[in-house]
Amino acid sequence: MSENALVDNSNCAAIFDFDGTLLDSLDVWDKIDEESFAKRGIKVPPDFADSTATMTPRQVADYVIERFGFTDSPEYLMQEWQDMAFDAYAKHLPLRKGAKNYVDYLHKTGAKMVLITTLSRSLCVPALKRTDLYDYFDLMIFGENLESNAKNSPKTYIDLANKIGVKPSDCTVFEDSATALKSARLAGMKTCGVVDLINGDFDFAPKSLS
Repeated sequence: MSENALVDNSNCAAIFDFDGTLLDSLDVWDKIDEESFAKRGIKVPPDFADSTATMTPRQVADYVIERFGFTDSPEYLMQEWQDMAFDAYAKHLPLRKGAKNYVDYLHKTGAKMVLITTLSRSLCVPALKRTDLYDYFDLMIFGENLESNAKNSPKTYIDLANKIGVKPSDCTVFEDSATALKSARLAGMKTCGVVDLINGDFDFAPKSLS
């Protein structure tokens, strides 16, 4: 596509999730969950991934302690999971097919580019730099910077729109979490659901940024 054919989106924003949306990473967390639970003699329940999809690492740690009786501190659990994940994020996990080209296209249209992820900065940044996505984003918000309601609340997305100076109706959110997509829609934003075999029952039709 020639640059002359680009739509001018200078008053719009593209808001991306990272884990599972731009980066093909969901299998890694399934394996980490299984290994972490198995060490404690527990099997991962079927609803675990959905229950924790929009949680920050600290919220997940608090959740497993309360629900499953893990005796470790939240800090210990977060460090355990990060150590298990770091090599994959820093060295191995690929982008989803077409992700780099699409981010590059939107960037060239002049759209404001935002990344909002529950992933920690220490895991996300090495992967962004390795895949050459780091410099595309005007604003990046990581798990440790999110409030407790994180992506479960439309307010998160309304506050984000105010921060970047773009009307919610001119923002498009790209996500693999149905909960986050619902929050973004309630905030008045367009949404684009990234579907795979795990979340293939999404009832969210992709929409163009234009």
